[in-house]
Amino acid sequence: MIWVSDANAQRTYFSRSWLEFTGKTLEQELGDGWADGIHPDDRQRCLDIYRSAVSSRQPFKMEYRLRRSDGQFRWVLSQGEPLFRGEGVLEGYVGSCLDITEQRAAEETRSRLAAIVENSDDAIIAKDLNAIITSWNGSAERIFGYTENEVLGKPITIIIPPELQAEEANILRRLRSGERIEHFETVRVTKAGRRVLISLTLSPVRDSSGKIVGASKIARDVTRIRQIEQALRDGEQRMRFALDAANIGTWDWDIESGGVHWSENMERIHGQPPGTFAGTIEAFREGIHSDDRERVEQAVQQALQGNGKYHAEYRQARADGSFGWMEAHGQVTYDSADRPKSMMGVCRDISERKRSEEALREAHEQLEARVRERTAELDQAQERLRTLSARLLQMQDDERRRIARELHDTAGQILVALNLTLVPVEEELRKTSSSLAGQITESLRLIEELSRDLRTMSHLLHPPLLDEAGLQSAVRWYVEGFAERSKIDMDLHLDPTLGRLPAELETAMFRIVQECLTNIHRHSGSNSASIVITRGTHSVTLDIRDRGTGMPALMRAGVGIQGMRERVRLLGGQLEIESGDSGTRVTASFPSSASSKVSAETSDMASRRSA
Repeated sequence: MIWVSDANAQRTYFSRSWLEFTGKTLEQELGDGWADGIHPDDRQRCLDIYRSAVSSRQPFKMEYRLRRSDGQFRWVLSQGEPLFRGEGVLEGYVGSCLDITEQRAAEETRSRLAAIVENSDDAIIAKDLNAIITSWNGSAERIFGYTENEVLGKPITIIIPPELQAEEANILRRLRSGERIEHFETVRVTKAGRRVLISLTLSPVRDSSGKIVGASKIARDVTRIRQIEQALRDGEQRMRFALDAANIGTWDWDIESGGVHWSENMERIHGQPPGTFAGTIEAFREGIHSDDRERVEQAVQQALQGNGKYHAEYRQARADGSFGWMEAHGQVTYDSADRPKSMMGVCRDISERKRSEEALREAHEQLEARVRERTAELDQAQERLRTLSARLLQMQDDERRRIARELHDTAGQILVALNLTLVPVEEELRKTSSSLAGQITESLRLIEELSRDLRTMSHLLHPPLLDEAGLQSAVRWYVEGFAERSKIDMDLHLDPTLGRLPAELETAMFRIVQECLTNIHRHSGSNSASIVITRGTHSVTLDIRDRGTGMPALMRAGVGIQGMRERVRLLGGQLEIESGDSGTRVTASFPSSASSKVSAETSDMASRRSA
């Protein structure tokens, strides 16, 4: 297809073949009319190349799509050359167009095939009928280690191990006969000498006349695949062995069809002969103990409607008529619409564990029974000990009261009588012997001092004020005397509403005051202490504090503290001791009617003693 243009790039002539190709008239194509037939995507590019060439007076060549008379766009190759007059004046251009659609399509096909070959993960190798390598792609280089330059023109046998050389001769014979060799697995050798397991496919290559001129070989390295497959087989065998050794089977339930697939060992685990399981969900349910079916069904429904986790323990009927305990775990799988599709899981025989649990439960019950018996015996012994302790404390207080009375009444009266006897003697001796009178006077002084000490001792053992005036007077008298003897500053606060309390309660509180103040004097090193006694609606509280060194954390409670605890316990109260670097605090609280418990315990002890 020929065309001619003037110096202004305006087309002035088109040959008949151009007009037949485009199906247009000459008038339609003249000027820039010819450009209307160019594909819209190519039009501007073509015009820019054409006008630029005319402007620079250079020849040009370009490819674009031109609409044929049937409306189809065809690829054309357009070339143009400038025409000059004798003095170098541009007269115009003359050019041609050639339809290259088929050629371009063939080139694209060849390019695609070349790209496929080059980018394939498989080695693609071509050889002639003499087994000489004629092409070698990148994957062949990757698999076998040889570059293309190293193998082109070399025999294919460089990658075939010696023991398989005869294999190549058989392949060539079959190829010459036009036979396609479907894939088979064989061994080849890399440049480094490593043996590679490959899957090989060979096809004959023919020339334009149909004559076989060579072969195309596709080789895939399956070494890693076969290693993985072997590892999977080994893993499956190990898994099967582990499941059998652990007495665990696997199951798979297709929810839609109701079919259940058991592993080979599931029938043995369930105590059933091989081949007797019907393979349906109904057959599985029928084998469950009637008392367990509802529980298993609830577990299944919870898995289907919940998080997909299934767990159940149930009794399964065996062929011999007995029942074995089974434990099953499962997981629901879902389809693309998130609907339950199937459930798979494992099952194991836990009959031995259940028997062990039952034996353990019975042993535990027997042990608990024996513990209860021993606990009851200990409680009885402890109760007797508490009763004895209460009696001892009561006897101790009674004995103190008796000794105090004896010291006050008997010994005190004797000292008074002795004093009355010696006074007249003193008066007579003063008349006759002043030296003897002085000795009598000293004796009378010692009698007076002994009398005071007896009175003090008697009051400390059991102050008469405790029985006569009550706790307030007794505590006040004792605290004042303690402060005078110990030189410790005492702060005493007594609730004005305290009044009289039951005798046992007053005695216990007084003894606690005595014990605490004695400990403060002996051990705390405190220069001051405080005592607060308050009375509430239903309770009485005694609070004693010092500002001493406190008790060591690991110090074992002495007899005094244990005695205080026992007194408080017998009266139904509570004792708290807080000790630290800032001092010690002892708080005892009692119910206001605390005497009834002590009286009841001591009365009961007395009745048993009399019995």
